[in-house]
Amino acid sequence: KDEGSFRLKSALRAIVDKYNIHSIMSPTQSIIFRDIDPKDKDGIESILREHGIAPIEEVDPNARLAMACPALPLCGLAQGEAERLMPSYVERMRVLLDRMNLPGEEILMRMTGCPNGCARPYMAELAFVGDGSKTYQIWLGGSPVLTRTAYPFMAKMDRDALEDTIEPILAMFIQQRMEFEAFGDFCHRVGSDAISKYSETYVLGSVTA
Repeated sequence: KDEGSFRLKSALRAIVDKYNIHSIMSPTQSIIFRDIDPKDKDGIESILREHGIAPIEEVDPNARLAMACPALPLCGLAQGEAERLMPSYVERMRVLLDRMNLPGEEILMRMTGCPNGCARPYMAELAFVGDGSKTYQIWLGGSPVLTRTAYPFMAKMDRDALEDTIEPILAMFIQQRMEFEAFGDFCHRVGSDAISKYSETYVLGSVTA
């Protein structure tokens, strides 16, 4: 869609009309242009810039990897927000990661408005599954490349308690991760019980990388 200076719909139309190239929609909601003639690359990049589409190097990887279902107000099954709330969760997670000195950490996140899981939260490294108007289940331990299912970590998290809930998990990750270990792989390795036990005695603000 076009929204303010971010005019993705118009950019896609302009590229297809001018260069007559095919596109692919991936299972992770990425749009891939294929069979691009090398001589057309600069022109395509120019169209994207003119329509407010930032190059991939300038996009927060957590935003690029995140996905949410439409949920409220479009879905009659939704119990809570997802698509409209997820951008603020991505921003809050970025602030938390930066505060804990993890600026380059990439975490694949998903959010749905109900347990049906249309955005595939049960394969994400960190997922928020709506089960009420303002509460979410927390799922951990999926694979960063979506090859392993996650496990339920918390039955109900108030949607305003994101930082207080996730900070202890990130602190344990900082202290006990293996070299080059991804967040989801770490949560899978140590398990729910160990993370819960660590979180019970954690003091907020006491750990940074």
